[in-house]
Amino acid sequence: MLTTRYPCPEFLRQFIQVAPVVLLLLMVACGSKEPAEAPKGPPPAVVVAPVLQQTVPIYGDYVARTEARQTVEIRARVEGFLEKVLFKEGSQVKAGQLLFVIDQRPYKAALQDARGSLDQAKAALEKAQKDVDRLRPLVAEDAAPQQDLDKAEAQALYNRASIEKAKAAIAKAKLDLKFTEIRSPISGIIGKEEVAVGNLVTKDQTLLTTVSSWDPMRVVFSISESDYLLLAKKFPEGRNHSSEAAGAERFELIMADNAIYPYKGKLSFVDRALDLTTGTLKIYVSFPNPKGLLRPGLFGRIRVALEERPDALLVPQRAVQEMQGVKTVLVVGQDDKVALHTVTLGERYKDYFIVTEGLKPGDRVVVEGLQKAIPGQKVTPKLQPISQEKQGG
Repeated sequence: MLTTRYPCPEFLRQFIQVAPVVLLLLMVACGSKEPAEAPKGPPPAVVVAPVLQQTVPIYGDYVARTEARQTVEIRARVEGFLEKVLFKEGSQVKAGQLLFVIDQRPYKAALQDARGSLDQAKAALEKAQKDVDRLRPLVAEDAAPQQDLDKAEAQALYNRASIEKAKAAIAKAKLDLKFTEIRSPISGIIGKEEVAVGNLVTKDQTLLTTVSSWDPMRVVFSISESDYLLLAKKFPEGRNHSSEAAGAERFELIMADNAIYPYKGKLSFVDRALDLTTGTLKIYVSFPNPKGLLRPGLFGRIRVALEERPDALLVPQRAVQEMQGVKTVLVVGQDDKVALHTVTLGERYKDYFIVTEGLKPGDRVVVEGLQKAIPGQKVTPKLQPISQEKQGG
């Protein structure tokens, strides 16, 4: 087998000769070049706040429920057909306001009958008295038997009793007629119309509507025995809650939407005894309700200061981190280096936690830029004004 050979171009022959040398030089040059160092910037900026030390109140929050001081079920006191309804459901009514009218015709007739009975009794008494007056001198002269006089006097006594009975019947008829007009016994908010016009209502049984007092509104909540003892120290005159000191406006109502009710409450009274089943004691507080916002049965929270904690250390809540039940804060030292501190926390106060262990007054804790603050490294701290933290409460 014959192979044909072609001459190699001169430039290709020269490239093959120098290529290994060029490649070697490139490898040496690349291997000897050192990586350039990244330029170092300033430490990351963070916002810090000082740990405060001051006397603060310790609050207790309790689930509460509103209830009317007075609630009256309006029932018919006489039987009859309902003739009129004179109120608007859900409106405010005043004591003595006319609400319902029951058909009055049978009771007017009964009153007229009772008055007629009284007139008859009076006429019978007048006749009997005349008989007595006529027989008395005749019996004295033995012109008439004593038995007739005794009978006439007994008849007079009977007629006098009939008059009293007729008077009582008139009084009852008047009372029944008055009961046909059903009025509100208290001022407050009226509920649903339970019976429509034209229906028969039964004496002392048929519920017509319900009225609840609304200003002031009572709020009831339960506290533990230990909290009661703290509260008793603030209200030492609680046993005599009629005093002005006992009624001081120290209770705050937080509504279901977390809005704070605009009026403060006064201690009304403390329940008679501790509930042995729950170990709690009921407290009753009275709140002004001039606009009728509070209705019976609403739920909310009562907040009241139980005690004052002197020289308490306060750390902003947003500075605290928690991992696996351990609470920590990042503290910036005098050299602007970050250190991780484990802390023990107590109660809340506004936007702060009370610190019992782990910090000292004046420590600067990181409140913004927590992800940039690395323990052991420096930061650029910017102090947040104390007033800005306090406004959050």
